Amino acid sequence: MTGPLYDLTAATAHLRVYEPLSAFEDWAQSIIINTPGRSADQLDVLENQQLWERTLRGVSDPFPHTEQETFRTVKILDYQGAEHTRYCPSQIQARSLLAAEQAEEAMRAEVFDLLIPPAARRANGQRVDTDKLAADLTHLHTRTSTWGIPLSWFSLFRDDDECEVLYVGERLRTVRLLVPLEQAIERLAWAVQTMATHAPQAPLFEELGSLGGWLESFDPQSVIELDYGLLADIVWPDESVNDLMHGIQALEDGDMTMAAAAYRRLSNRWIGPRQLGRAN
Repeated sequence: MTGPLYDLTAATAHLRVYEPLSAFEDWAQSIIINTPGRSADQLDVLENQQLWERTLRGVSDPFPHTEQETFRTVKILDYQGAEHTRYCPSQIQARSLLAAEQAEEAMRAEVFDLLIPPAARRANGQRVDTDKLAADLTHLHTRTSTWGIPLSWFSLFRDDDECEVLYVGERLRTVRLLVPLEQAIERLAWAVQTMATHAPQAPLFEELGSLGGWLESFDPQSVIELDYGLLADIVWPDESVNDLMHGIQALEDGDMTMAAAAYRRLSNRWIGPRQLGRAN
């Protein structure tokens, strides 16, 4: 499952796009400017607290009601050494709706109705701002994956990109990779072109194309973040970025043996997390 409805119960990774302030509408800029900044960890705690509060309501209704939009931030340096801030909205209403839709597809109807009763779904439909919801759904800043990371996401990064490794005590809390959008799109374009030439029938080719279509809607000065979340404690240190790059390079060089070996390494690495997800 994906989205805020499931972040508490699964090892969840996020692919986020952070845009410059000028990319947002006036109402969003007002919130950003007038709301005290929170760290990524503080926002994780806030979102989880709000999710617990929604989940534990007297009448089951996990959808957000009146929560104000929140914005994650990252700071980057330009080539002159000047610092700039980029922003990623939570879009909690849209992400919760998407999570509910995916839950409905994955569960038996009677189980889904217990988790998210029809009355809650009707009430949420009456409560949402349809114009804002439509805008968020067409310009969603966060993609989410539980118990695994789509291989296409790794095409955006290299092992020398900025990397933040965070611990809570001795336990690995998360790992975050950061890359400028323009650089990521160049890498993605190379991957798409190579797959189109050498393996157009592979599922990865379609995934890469979908990822590219999503990224095209964002400001060129944006920054992309891959947040491993609790998956970091299972797979880090992770060689998936290198394995995917070497696999695609092998395809370009016509070395099918090396390409197959890289794919096997990728597949074997993520078997464990997926099995944990099924057990969960």
